[in-house]
Amino acid sequence: MTADNLTTAGSEKNGKVSLEVLAKMTGFPVEMIKEEVFKGGEVGSEVSLEDLRSAMLSYIDSTMLMSEEK
Repeated sequence: MTADNLTTAGSEKNGKVSLEVLAKMTGFPVEMIKEEVFKGGEVGSEVSLEDLRSAMLSYIDSTMLMSEEK
């Protein structure tokens, strides 16, 4: 699966990312992505690329801070 497959054909025009496709690409379950990356907030089956980038940066920052504290 390539990065081109991250957006679904019907959502490509509006910049949405399918969490199901993201889960398949990463090997993580959709529920884990929702809980860990989006901190359990309200997330549908698709998210905007902007929201995904923001959530991923926040997740990376928080995990890096946790590893620095150890």
